[in-house]
Amino acid sequence: MAHPDRRPPVGSAAHRARQALDAATYAVVVVLCVAAAAAVVSLPLGWGLVGVKYALFFAGFLVFGVSTLWLRPTPPWKDDEGSAGRREESRFQAAVQRAPPLRRYGLVPDDRLSPAAKLFLSSLLMLAVSFALETVFGVTV
Repeated sequence: MAHPDRRPPVGSAAHRARQALDAATYAVVVVLCVAAAAAVVSLPLGWGLVGVKYALFFAGFLVFGVSTLWLRPTPPWKDDEGSAGRREESRFQAAVQRAPPLRRYGLVPDDRLSPAAKLFLSSLLMLAVSFALETVFGVTV
């Protein structure tokens, strides 16, 4: 992970590029995990890549809806004083941080995009991969 003394200034182009790299890596890892789990189920059952395509499609829409709800701003009357502070890092995010590009260019948790934003991007990538499996690679029933 990047050392705090080598962090780019917040709002700079380098900081935005690292945020984009972090979000893209997170989305790719989420899609790979969903596809691998779907393959473990669909391949032994004889569904092949069609099962993976449908799993990515339905998971993509589910994650799209959930992440959209999480992205909504907190209403002023529900704003907790105790919720402000440092962002915690989940175990999944810590594992993603060990992926090759983020080992060197990673950000501290407070400098990253929110988990909801990264899940939203993951849902879009899941839907795009499902679409590509059908249209580009010809995975149909």
